[in-house]
Amino acid sequence: MKPNNPRFPHKCTIYRMEGETSFSEGKRDILYEGECRKYGNTSLRTFKTENVVKADYALSIPGVIEGIKTGYLIDVTDRVETFTECMVADCYPGNLGTTVYFNLAKN
Repeated sequence: MKPNNPRFPHKCTIYRMEGETSFSEGKRDILYEGECRKYGNTSLRTFKTENVVKADYALSIPGVIEGIKTGYLIDVTDRVETFTECMVADCYPGNLGTTVYFNLAKN
């Protein structure tokens, strides 16, 4: 029996909110919805660049996804639970895929 170990086992949606006001929740403008891989740095639980903390978690997404910016939101479902309205800290689209750094929403 071969183990089920896909490269992108999780599901995520990356979006921004448009038209939010005091009287309206606005609507989602979805930039990406599909498969991904959520992971965290287990040694320090933070991703750093030049000793500056970027985020607690990251997503790897197949393909180049352009236009994701700091402050956009992520909903991600891993094999344990679903996290909603997580804040994008940074994004790097590259030739081998897109990496999105994010923090979990504080409840």
